[in-house]
Amino acid sequence: MLNKRKSIRNLALAVLLTSASALAQTTASGVINATLVNKNGISLQFDTDASGVTLGASGTAAASVNFGVISAFGPLAGGVTRPVVTAANFTVRTIFDVQVIQGGLTSTSYTLTANLAAAAPTGFAYKVDTVTLTTAAQTIQTTGTYNTDVAHNLDLVVSTAAPGAGGPATGTPITATINFTATAN
Repeated sequence: MLNKRKSIRNLALAVLLTSASALAQTTASGVINATLVNKNGISLQFDTDASGVTLGASGTAAASVNFGVISAFGPLAGGVTRPVVTAANFTVRTIFDVQVIQGGLTSTSYTLTANLAAAAPTGFAYKVDTVTLTTAAQTIQTTGTYNTDVAHNLDLVVSTAAPGAGGPATGTPITATINFTATAN
């Protein structure tokens, strides 16, 4: 009789546990209605070119380049070349890539412009490709290809005139900001 009571008690306990488990299993459902507005547009990023200086923040729209110590003669940093040396000036150059990515446009190309954020210091001139930059936007490229790295030269032209006679101050680091704008054609 004791075994029969024990079996009934175990059966009752099992039924209670199963019932409690069944009661704990509830479901809920919900719906979120979302609206998406797809906008077309373009973005611009600077990438390190294998032949140039490694850009700081490469792959972004706000990269930096460091030419290192420059002179008309002597060694230059890796990725920097000196394509021109004359009695009046010398040029140091690095190559960088611009990638313009487009989405949702019917445009097949873009126009790239650039300008200096502030006037170049005395004795210096900045060029992108063959275009000397000023504070006004200058056209660099008129039929840029989307979604690919396009190589450009960044030149710094330095006067060899003495400081005070049109030449730059020596031994002083200089910085410049160049603004680039890509516009869908």
